[in-house]
Amino acid sequence: MTTPMKKMLEGIKVLDFTQYLAGPAATRLLADMGADVLKIERSPDGDLGRKIHFVAPGISAFFLAASAGKKSLAVDFRSAEALTIVKQLVAQVDIVIENYSPGVMAKYGLDYACLKEINPTLIMCSISGFGQDGPYAHYTSFDIIAQAQSGVMAMTGDPDGPPQYVGNYIGDPNAGVHAAVAINAALFHRLRTGEGQYIDISQLESLVYLDYINFPLSMMSKGAIQPRRFGGDFFSICPYGVYKSKQGYVVFAVAEHQWKPLVHAIGRPDLETDPRYATQIERCKRRPEVRKILEDWLQTFPDDTIPLKLMADSRIPSAPILEISEVPSHPQIQARGLFQDVPHPTLGSTPIAKAPFHLSTTAVSIPFRAPYLGEHNEEVLLTRLGYTPAQVAAFYRDKVIVQDPYLAK
Repeated sequence: MTTPMKKMLEGIKVLDFTQYLAGPAATRLLADMGADVLKIERSPDGDLGRKIHFVAPGISAFFLAASAGKKSLAVDFRSAEALTIVKQLVAQVDIVIENYSPGVMAKYGLDYACLKEINPTLIMCSISGFGQDGPYAHYTSFDIIAQAQSGVMAMTGDPDGPPQYVGNYIGDPNAGVHAAVAINAALFHRLRTGEGQYIDISQLESLVYLDYINFPLSMMSKGAIQPRRFGGDFFSICPYGVYKSKQGYVVFAVAEHQWKPLVHAIGRPDLETDPRYATQIERCKRRPEVRKILEDWLQTFPDDTIPLKLMADSRIPSAPILEISEVPSHPQIQARGLFQDVPHPTLGSTPIAKAPFHLSTTAVSIPFRAPYLGEHNEEVLLTRLGYTPAQVAAFYRDKVIVQDPYLAK
């Protein structure tokens, strides 16, 4: 009989005071790696992510993906008894994560200074739009705000058109990934020193940090180089961008050393030494001409399969642009097992992408589906904290805790 592989964060306990996506993205990663994640949800509605992107009446696909593998305790923060319960849990955990606006946790006596008194080795992470201090700390932020303020939108879209929002939340989960990295580093630091840690993650800074091209060019040139959005043609490499093909659109990414194999593959060896195209600098001056050469070549085929095969055989980076519905069936995605089918009592099988880590000796997987609001109230109160059934019944009666009516069925 094969012994199941342990997960890397098995035994680590997390209190999750997060909602929407930046915070939940961090705790999803921790849950997939084995941490015991308990969502502390504020009554009456819990995580506001439950209210958006519905896949069925009352069921959020967004929430099912962002909160898979977590348990839920739903309490009324306005109740002194609820705050007592929360603080009792703080004493038992390794990590607290929250992404409320700065000051909200302190309002309830749940800021790091207070929680450290309860649990001196606690690691606490706050994720917010702009960080916990500075002139913008108390400004409200969402993903699109971070994209606007970080330069991401300024660099996205056609050169002569308006800035564009990237077609996916990237500011939120990017902040969450940075938070998960910092938390794991803090766990290692605590293992060596016994010292807890407070971590302050800014959505804005996390997005700016990701840009290894535009900020270095602008700042290191002292403003002489001003990056601008370039649409379907990358500004300093050609060909590198989106090209019209027979069936739709494909992308090419041709580095300097790949120009020779490219022009031979498309049957134009003369372009290898043609001074108008022989160097990256000259090709960038003539992007429309290079575009026409490639798009005319692509149109000579009945479909995109043959030209893409020719590119692959010549080791030229190229690919079709896939629709969202096509990505899960991509042979590489399937071979690597990215999507895990997680059972749900109403929807049945719900495919969710698990953390994209492939580790040689430890497992990474989604442990179970996302919880209904307050689904684990009894488990937490009776098992973890030792309350009696009568006390739990009183908590429900006094609305100290709440639960989704579905669970009463």
